[in-house]
Amino acid sequence: MGARIKGAFEDTLIMLKNEIYFGANHLNRLSFLRNDPRFIKDAITSSATNIIFFSELSPLVDTRTNKFMSLNYKSLDPTNRLLIDRWAKGNEEKSLHLLSQSPLVHFLGLDTTCSTSFKYNSYSGMPYFAVSLDSHSSMYKYVMSQNPSVEVLRTREQVNRHLDYRQASVYAQAKMYLEWLSTTRHCRGCGSRTIPINAGSELLCSNAETNKCSVKSAHVSNASFPRLDPVLICCVLNNRRDKVLMTRMHKFIKGMYTHIAGFIEPGETVENAVKREVWEESGLNVSNVSIVQTQPWPYPMNLMIGCVAIVDEHSNELDLNHDKELEHAFWCPLKDLEHLLKTGTEDAELNLTTPDKAYSIPNDKTLATKLFQYVVENYH
Repeated sequence: MGARIKGAFEDTLIMLKNEIYFGANHLNRLSFLRNDPRFIKDAITSSATNIIFFSELSPLVDTRTNKFMSLNYKSLDPTNRLLIDRWAKGNEEKSLHLLSQSPLVHFLGLDTTCSTSFKYNSYSGMPYFAVSLDSHSSMYKYVMSQNPSVEVLRTREQVNRHLDYRQASVYAQAKMYLEWLSTTRHCRGCGSRTIPINAGSELLCSNAETNKCSVKSAHVSNASFPRLDPVLICCVLNNRRDKVLMTRMHKFIKGMYTHIAGFIEPGETVENAVKREVWEESGLNVSNVSIVQTQPWPYPMNLMIGCVAIVDEHSNELDLNHDKELEHAFWCPLKDLEHLLKTGTEDAELNLTTPDKAYSIPNDKTLATKLFQYVVENYH
């Protein structure tokens, strides 16, 4: 997965080449065309387009084929085509009135590996859009009526079972944008309604009196763009590098262990956040922090930053009494972890369980277990 870490006490950046679940998106987002209303209208009304659907932020999936339930503009009935037309017009005019009568829509990108009839200037491929539907809406009822095998995947376990790496990555992008759009209805600066613009990638304050809204009058404001929360997750090795720290929180299912994790706070580097979180949760002081791999995590809108850290020479005593977030922690020999990775079986919650069912770790679709695999391959 990666080269052995060199340098005893240097913070290191190691980007692994392998793909990760939720992070293998194959679409060209063409972000510079999101503000081109003609492109967006041509794309969403094309017969080559894949429109995928969500209900209450959960994807509609054909569980027989394990593919998104998708339709194109031409396959919709006249009533629902009118809703798409209204959305496209509202997107062009930045109209709160029109968009309030339309479903939430986000342009995901173009699959340029597909040969289709869609072409705009020098760009061609299959356009993808995500549409969020109310379960009582006419479009939801129409979509569900088109395929009896369609189900709404409401849990992460269902998503893991039915969506491959590419589809899961499209799902992650769509869910995070649609959740942001659905939960950010009012401007942070003045409380006015916000208008989704540029194909659902930005929000515009609807306050007509610009001078009364600090957000709308600002040249650049994060309030107008999607929220994304950076979260560290760190695999901690003892100073001899032959044991890994296993931790479980009070809220975990019985027997499940993983790594120390936490939000990165304002003004912190990733490395300093790792050192703070590890000490707060375990009482250990660490150095030699390495950033190994990242993973988008759509629950709700996180970017997981996977790290490895080495405990300082005289800091091997665990102390869980600082913030008391952990219920239990123990040092697991790397040889035992390797045995679990090779011989473990998935339980009903899709966690990887030891042969004797003594404890489990998350499955290999998580960054947590990618880090476990990394330390076994590079330190054992």
